[in-house]
Amino acid sequence: MSTEQRVVTPVTSDVAVARAVLAAVRAVPGVAGISRGRYAIARTFGLGGDAVEGVQITHAEDGLRVEAHVVVRLVPIPPLAAAIRAAVVAALAGAGDAIAAVDVWVDGLCEDEDDDTKEGMG
Repeated sequence: MSTEQRVVTPVTSDVAVARAVLAAVRAVPGVAGISRGRYAIARTFGLGGDAVEGVQITHAEDGLRVEAHVVVRLVPIPPLAAAIRAAVVAALAGAGDAIAAVDVWVDGLCEDEDDDTKEGMG
């Protein structure tokens, strides 16, 4: 019998990670909605045809790379992108994988303050 201890990291599906990212991004003030992507569809696929549009998860040697495609209100974009990155990192803190990068793609602007669009645009 071995007395070795194994460290087990939580296994989280890419779709679950993408859904957590989606919720975190949508909650950031200044985000009007999620985009499918402007030039190529940003999507994370799971088993059984499950998919999350607007978020793409890639596994790299240095950790997870996350792409979030957003439609934003008329706000300063660099601070908004920083807030989105921080929200994503906080949402994935317990996911078990290191976060190598969070890339924020601004695919559109929403001028109407009353438009609370949270669905995919694109």
